[in-house]
Amino acid sequence: MIWSILAFLTLLAAVFVIYPLLRKAPRVQSEEGQQANIVLFREQLSALDRQLADGEMDESQYSELVAEQQRLLLADESDLPVIEPPSRSRGAWLLMVGLLLLPLLAFSLYQQLGASEDVLISELMEKRLASRDSQADAEIRQQLQNKIARRLQDQPDNVYYLVTLARMLLEDGEFLQSSATYQRAVRAAPDDADLQAEYAQATYFASGNRFSPEADSALERALTLDPNNLTALGLKGIRAFESGDYQLAIVSWQKALQAIHPSTAQAESLQAGIERAREQMGESSQSLRVSVSLASELTAESGQVVYVFAREWQGSPMPLAVAKLQVADLPTTVILDDSMAMPNGKTLSSADRIEVVARVSATGSVAPSAGDLEGASEVLSMKKQGTAATIIIDREL
Repeated sequence: MIWSILAFLTLLAAVFVIYPLLRKAPRVQSEEGQQANIVLFREQLSALDRQLADGEMDESQYSELVAEQQRLLLADESDLPVIEPPSRSRGAWLLMVGLLLLPLLAFSLYQQLGASEDVLISELMEKRLASRDSQADAEIRQQLQNKIARRLQDQPDNVYYLVTLARMLLEDGEFLQSSATYQRAVRAAPDDADLQAEYAQATYFASGNRFSPEADSALERALTLDPNNLTALGLKGIRAFESGDYQLAIVSWQKALQAIHPSTAQAESLQAGIERAREQMGESSQSLRVSVSLASELTAESGQVVYVFAREWQGSPMPLAVAKLQVADLPTTVILDDSMAMPNGKTLSSADRIEVVARVSATGSVAPSAGDLEGASEVLSMKKQGTAATIIIDREL
């Protein structure tokens, strides 16, 4: 479609450009011939004037001869050679051909520069996102890898393609190739924290789940650029755990937990790591599973914040553990534990009896206000293993 429009516009432009060139130009007389005739006429007129003055002719004869010279001048001008302007029709047709060939040449250049390949890659990526068939996904992924690899031959420093290829290689378990591709990407974009963290992760896998000097360097670089980078914090916790620094592992993973949804697989993995680190330290940590839902008779906007927190029964209102969700996440299940304690506050496992509250905040603040929606559990004992709570948000404050 776009090429049809381009061809039409080119042809339209050609009409306006070439039409003046194809018009027949007016005939133009020689300027030198005209000048010569005028000089001759003036000489003849001067001679007649002298003859009249000398009495060689009378006024009647003089008038007739002057009129005759004027007729001769006019006749000579009509018979002068005419200069035709140089023919432009040939140049005009050459220009017409050139303009008509322009879309074809542009399309050829478009193909050579690879933009069409970029479009195909984009279409394949969209197709992969929409695919739910594992076999089809594998075929699309292979096509993507081949096309991206070819594009990188022309654009070796294209960070987007390097990262995309590195991630697909990581999915396929090709850790060495993935690490090498990430290395090319970080050379092109050394100040990207996400990229440095992903490079550290791929290099960790490529080294047989060990932190090589390259992985350590990339990890430290990522943390320097962004101390809150989730991938980097996860790797920092793993490195600390493997070196026996369980407290640092717990701190790193707890920091990562604060930035992700508690019901995700990633959060569960981090929580399991924290539990293992506590076990290694000889500590035990009580956790509480809480199911939260919104009553059908109440409505709230999907983006409103939901706080789920545990507090001591008939004690301090300071939360012992708190999770932050959105209405769009409901219904859901969250796990509250000591990693979610407030800074310098009491922990969940230190309490005897607790109450769990779920609140939809109208203002976004953790402090209650008019218009908030809330639900609470019954009194729970934290001395029992496997304690769980079910909360329905069913009233408005």
